[in-house]
Amino acid sequence: MKRPFFVAAVMSIAAVYLSLYAKLYIVIIVGIMVFTGFLIYLKKTGIPGFYVIFIMMFPIMCLRTEVSMEKLCYQGQLSDKTHIAYVNGYIADIKQSENGYAVYIRNAFVMPDSWGRQFKSGLVVYSEKRFANPGDEVKIKVTLKDFNIPSNEGQFNARKYYTSLGFNYCADLSDIVNIQSGSSYISSIYRFADSIKNIYQNVYSEQNAGIMQSIVLGDRSGLDDDVKRMYQKNGISHILAISALHVSLVGMFIYDWLKKKIGRIASACFSTFLIISYLCMTGYSASASRAVIMILVYMLADVLGRTSDMANTLGIASVILLWINPYNLINSAFWLSFLAVAGIIYIKPILSDDKTILIYIRRPDKKNAGFFQLILFRIADSVITGMCVTIVTLPVILIISGQIPVISLFLNVIVIPLMSLIMISGIFTGIAGMLSLEAAYFFAGAGGYILDFYYKLCSLSSHFKYAVIVTGTPDTARVFLYFTVLIIWICVHVILMNKKIDAVCFALLVCVLTGLHYNIDSDMKIAMLDVGQGDSIVMHTKEGMNVLFDGGSTSKKNVGRYTIYTYLKYCGVRSLDYVFISHPDKDHVNGIYELIELCDNTFEIGTVVLPGIRRTTAVKKQAGDDMSKLERTLKATGINVVYADAGDSIKSGEFSVECMHPCKGYNYESANDYSAVYLVEYGDFSMLMTGDAEKKAEKCIVEDANRMAGDAGESARFMSVNILKVGHHGSKGASSEEFLSYVKPENALISCGAGNSYGHPHTETLQRLSGIGAKVYRTDESGEIAVRVRDGSYKIEAFKALKG
Repeated sequence: MKRPFFVAAVMSIAAVYLSLYAKLYIVIIVGIMVFTGFLIYLKKTGIPGFYVIFIMMFPIMCLRTEVSMEKLCYQGQLSDKTHIAYVNGYIADIKQSENGYAVYIRNAFVMPDSWGRQFKSGLVVYSEKRFANPGDEVKIKVTLKDFNIPSNEGQFNARKYYTSLGFNYCADLSDIVNIQSGSSYISSIYRFADSIKNIYQNVYSEQNAGIMQSIVLGDRSGLDDDVKRMYQKNGISHILAISALHVSLVGMFIYDWLKKKIGRIASACFSTFLIISYLCMTGYSASASRAVIMILVYMLADVLGRTSDMANTLGIASVILLWINPYNLINSAFWLSFLAVAGIIYIKPILSDDKTILIYIRRPDKKNAGFFQLILFRIADSVITGMCVTIVTLPVILIISGQIPVISLFLNVIVIPLMSLIMISGIFTGIAGMLSLEAAYFFAGAGGYILDFYYKLCSLSSHFKYAVIVTGTPDTARVFLYFTVLIIWICVHVILMNKKIDAVCFALLVCVLTGLHYNIDSDMKIAMLDVGQGDSIVMHTKEGMNVLFDGGSTSKKNVGRYTIYTYLKYCGVRSLDYVFISHPDKDHVNGIYELIELCDNTFEIGTVVLPGIRRTTAVKKQAGDDMSKLERTLKATGINVVYADAGDSIKSGEFSVECMHPCKGYNYESANDYSAVYLVEYGDFSMLMTGDAEKKAEKCIVEDANRMAGDAGESARFMSVNILKVGHHGSKGASSEEFLSYVKPENALISCGAGNSYGHPHTETLQRLSGIGAKVYRTDESGEIAVRVRDGSYKIEAFKALKG
């Protein structure tokens, strides 16, 4: 067994995953299979029996995960009533947001006030004012809460993310019992990091201060959302995290330099002290922790006169991190960091060796090659290294962002070499700033100029439409297939060492890669998103038509950016062919304004459809102003605008949308009166979209439909629909008995916010829907409600029910 620690890492990952997601009997069966396989291998190879220690990581890590799960005993149970608790611990970090401050306390001692048992856990405490400093020991009274979980596909899972960082709960500050300035070494490190943040804010521009704070200290709280999105879109968002590569390079440089001066052992001890202190200061990120552990193993091997194998070292790092916190397994940074190194270890030797690059291209002889030829191949090596990392990390990148930044292969050739200068500039700026701000300004210059250069590069690449390929999030089965083919390729290469077979395996991997995209798994998918108190419905067809009906909320902030847009990216939507706006109330359009701002080379809006209304008719001033504002915004951005009256329609294949209201010359009294109503059809399936239409509009719709049918000598157009999008969030002023008896919906979907102040949906509306036998689905109870139409039938899926 050449790489026992790598085997231990595989056992640990399998154990944690099964302990978290599988039933106990499956864990036991897999454990028996592992030990049986090892005994057979032991008998055939005759390896020493002590190697069983590495296989024992499976049951050991299962037990460790069970112990960690005990800290989560109250997760999901803190929303039904107020849970008061007293918390004692050291403040690790404080981050400011637009709503106040987030105070991070690691390993806090939580003492519930008569409702549960005491426990230890990481905690994020929110307060309006800053009440302490990093490193302080505090005892506070809080109201314990759960982190939010997603209610829509593609939405950020705060509970999962913070649990992976070791912060299992959040809380609101109620009272301060006691605060003491921490005297430990860890406390002084926290204070030192806070001082460096203040220096960055003084010497850099606001944008660059946030970036430098993220790169050097691992604190993203100061990052501008647009900067994060731009870096992510261009595939260089890795520089916004602490660079594990540069931590490794700096750590090994310090050790190698010091051992020439003071010897191996003294150098190893001093270097260990420095890099562990830096790790504490930066918050123990997965990538930095991995890098630090690998440096420590490298130094230990050097002190003992041994060489360290990268695969074994990577295995040791993964086992340690999973032992510290098994929930690192659900942290994307953990996977990206470890898979990137694995790509360099296993894929780089296949694509590039001493004689060839890209399997077949021969390297020039260094003795006979010209200067420019050597430079060209050095650049090619950098690109291939990036390719190797991308090949292995691509599925994780797609799960996170739903897009492939092709431009990153070229940008990283420029960006990565300059990262050392940024790190050095940032470190010296922080240290110099402790003595003099003038000195800090001097060292900050180089880093600031390079960051400005990065921003210009990203801005330039944003003009190229296909610099980024939007795929959406692939399903688990396709990701599993991709990694299976990748592992088979590595094994075949190790066994056969045949370039032709390597080329075939690479071609097969590319074929599988083409399947890594979002699949709607139906002829048409309709998603009523949970936007709180508001409306937003997205429709996709297998032919590629993408349509949005409304997009707004009065209970959720930035609903366009963080709910609608993230859903569209999750589904791989690069362009919205049509955006239908029923009327300009905020709970229907404020997210649309955000989507307009987000339009770039990866996302665009084709046509916006507004209700065709006469402006000369008396109407409330607010409604007129809101519509005019929307029209001005659309005109300024160059988005095509059309107006729909009853009878107008669009059609694409089996998909069609027909306007049923308002009719030409309709005399409305409010914005809800002229709220556009659309009949959506796909084959035999039909759904009526009613916006905020109420009784007056409903009466007009029925009369118009009967009149139009009579003129055409046909039966009424929608005597029965499969699904009704209930008008005005379930208000009693909508969905009259006459209207419901006319449309006869089989199912009714209601979009409303949990605990909204309007009392939506009203009891009267629910009773009327029950009276006609319609099954009701509500976003406040079910989260996102998806309708999948396939082969003439349909099924309705509730997001919260699917996710358990």
